[in-house]
Amino acid sequence: MPSRTKQELEPVATLEKNKSRGSVVLLSILFAVCFVLGILYHLFEWNTGATGPLSLQLASQAVLVVGYTSLYFVLDHIYHASRSRPAKILWTILVAGSVLFAVGSVASRLGGPSVLPGLEAPYNLVGLDPETGIPFVLASIFKMNVLALTQITFAFILLLKLQDLVLVKRSKVSQRNWFAMVGLMAITGLTFFSSRPGSSPGEIQIIAMIVTVVFMLVNSFRLSWIVFLSFKEKIAAIGLLLLLGLMLFLGVGALNESPIGGLIAPGAASYLAMYSYSISYFVGLATLFGVLYSTTGFLSLLFHLPTSGEFTQRAGERATMQSLAHLVGQVFDADKLYATIASAPVEAGSAHVSWLAVLDFKSGSLTPSLVSAHRIELETVENLVDSKALFDEVVLSKTYLHLEHAPTDHRVNAKPGDGIGSLLVTPLIARNEVLGALFSAKEVIRGFEGDDIQTIGILSSQAAVAIDNARLFEQQVERERLARELSIAREVQQKLLPQKIPALPGLSIAASSVSAQEVGGDYYDFVRLGERKLAIIIGDVSGKGTSAAFYMAEMQGVFQSVSRLAPSPCDFLNHANTALVHSLDRNVFISVVYGVLDLDKEEFVVARAGHCPIASVGQARAATYIRSKGIGLGLDRGTLFRENLEE
Repeated sequence: MPSRTKQELEPVATLEKNKSRGSVVLLSILFAVCFVLGILYHLFEWNTGATGPLSLQLASQAVLVVGYTSLYFVLDHIYHASRSRPAKILWTILVAGSVLFAVGSVASRLGGPSVLPGLEAPYNLVGLDPETGIPFVLASIFKMNVLALTQITFAFILLLKLQDLVLVKRSKVSQRNWFAMVGLMAITGLTFFSSRPGSSPGEIQIIAMIVTVVFMLVNSFRLSWIVFLSFKEKIAAIGLLLLLGLMLFLGVGALNESPIGGLIAPGAASYLAMYSYSISYFVGLATLFGVLYSTTGFLSLLFHLPTSGEFTQRAGERATMQSLAHLVGQVFDADKLYATIASAPVEAGSAHVSWLAVLDFKSGSLTPSLVSAHRIELETVENLVDSKALFDEVVLSKTYLHLEHAPTDHRVNAKPGDGIGSLLVTPLIARNEVLGALFSAKEVIRGFEGDDIQTIGILSSQAAVAIDNARLFEQQVERERLARELSIAREVQQKLLPQKIPALPGLSIAASSVSAQEVGGDYYDFVRLGERKLAIIIGDVSGKGTSAAFYMAEMQGVFQSVSRLAPSPCDFLNHANTALVHSLDRNVFISVVYGVLDLDKEEFVVARAGHCPIASVGQARAATYIRSKGIGLGLDRGTLFRENLEE
């Protein structure tokens, strides 16, 4: 099935997003309707002074359960739109708890006197009949609904935010355990659906609570997020979990009748129980899980504090490896590339100082060059360590060299306090060729552990690939540059050749030149010496490439200037040899055939300077070769050239 393009997927994503928003709006409306219906039922009880039929009571409880279930999914959509850091998650819960403190404190004190005579505590505070739950005063309805809404909302926020922590590094099992716990909380609450507040739980309800608590314990040990925290983040999380645990333990989760809860919001837990006994049990279970998770998280963080340095080192290793992996796919300038590689062991937390030595393949030197160092000067390295001797050893062995007590090695001139107690040299090998070596040192003797050696080995492998890629890229760029230069030179060469063949009455001329490479030294040209007289030259510069083209251009200048002055081919070749002999390299010569065609005399006088024989084909198509004597231009600086010319 063909994959859809981004343009095709955008309308689908927009449609799904609109559907999600529509669902949230519908659930919000459903919650609002159910909440208002709950208020109307309580107003009905207050107005009549009696409870409705049992069916109406159960219906009102069902409406509240449906409404707050809708609220749960609305909050789930809001809080799970994006992921947050653990500290932010805990901070969100604490802020929600603080809001509960404030709202509960204000709401519980509204409506005038809150103590009603003739009732036992705490019902003398809440203004509700302890048997029927009928409100005595109108303010009690307001308090009950506001405090219930606040407590239930906080319980939902607590579960949803802790879910983000519990499901870090999630798996099918962890997801199943979490949703099973939340489902059991809801089921346990529903078992109290028809119970009166304060009634003792039955066997089924006790079993449900036990199973729920077991799943709470299982989920409270899901603390994978702690491993990924830095030391500062762990300290912050410890403080936040301590505050959260105290807040929940002292009654903020359900604002129960603990000393602090009762002092801040008197009767809040009783209001929630009278509002919906099944929901109040759900809130209580959520609060209990919050206390358990805060406790296990707090203790686990304390135990993980000593390993924070180890985690920081591992984080540095991952970041460094990612940086080097990025270098493998991209090519930077040499200085930046070498600096990044040289700093890798230190940045990974596996060394205190490090430096890099590489071979210069352009010069062909077998002596490595120190190109970069981190947290140590290159001059200091040269004075303290014989890097070449160490390099030669790893080149031969093609494996790392570990000096546990570096100062005792004859190739290390370091003393205590110089910062080189132990030394690790790892070769940079790419395509079975050693490109250089990465030197890593620690201040203490026997400072490198097995994992340090392994980490630096991995870094060296990635660094070798990065350097090899950079050199291959540089070679490719050089080849492309030369190709462009040769292409330009070929265009110039083609322009040096005659662009138009001269037309003389009674004479037909054809000429062509195709180089075996981009640029060659082949040359031909014509010069009109009169109305019916034409000088013709064919030449070939020894060798190929741009140098041959350069000599070809020089030969053209000689031809264009001397051919009109020299009366015969031999004179021209003598002048040409004199002009070129001092400018040509010793290993370069130019073979030439030069002739003068006179149509009036119907003769073609030709001389040859080391060039191939001239083929003459008559009307009978019989071919003969003209093999006049002569040596190439530039081969002789004396009289030998002149003496061997023949027309």
